[in-house]
Amino acid sequence: MRSYRKKRTRKFTYAAAGLLHGLCHDRSIRIQFFLGGMTVAAGLLFSLTWWEWCFVTAAIFLVIAAEYINSAIEHIVDMISLQYHPTAKIIKDYAAAAVLLVSLMAAVIGILIFGGKLLW
Repeated sequence: MRSYRKKRTRKFTYAAAGLLHGLCHDRSIRIQFFLGGMTVAAGLLFSLTWWEWCFVTAAIFLVIAAEYINSAIEHIVDMISLQYHPTAKIIKDYAAAAVLLVSLMAAVIGILIFGGKLLW
């Protein structure tokens, strides 16, 4: 039982280390955290409902998670492929496209929620 708890705790420690490393060393991740913080501030300013907070926080976390996954993929590709390779470029472009799609979804959610607050 004790070793199981230790393993679980260690996994959270590794995850926290990854979270912190991304914040300290990846500009794109820092930008997404900043934009997420600004969105939370706007949500507080506009007094979002419980349901609106559900959508907004889900969108924020999904964008940040997608950015972490994109960065991980970029690091893996850079480590494996030391020279330029067209397939490596496609892999990186796909990962970046995933972040773009999640970001567009978040923007639509923001427009629907905050736009509705501004218009009514």
